[in-house]
Amino acid sequence: MLKREKLRLEKGQGSRFEQGNASFLKKLKASWQDYRYEFDVRIVQPGLSRAAVTDEGLHLLASVETYLLETRAMRLTVIASR
Repeated sequence: MLKREKLRLEKGQGSRFEQGNASFLKKLKASWQDYRYEFDVRIVQPGLSRAAVTDEGLHLLASVETYLLETRAMRLTVIASR
């Protein structure tokens, strides 16, 4: 991001920062280890109902959940209409 911002400014184009600036990003980059991040995955499927999910669909979701937990330590949440 910093490299692209520098190139834009050198070409006389405007900054792409909507909030903050390059110096704030540099400070954030220098102290990123001080922050703890947690990510999760949410699947939103309004047309899905618990009663209509097939075994094949449940196996797929279970496989995705296992993969996310084992490889990225991320939780999976499925949001359905019913």
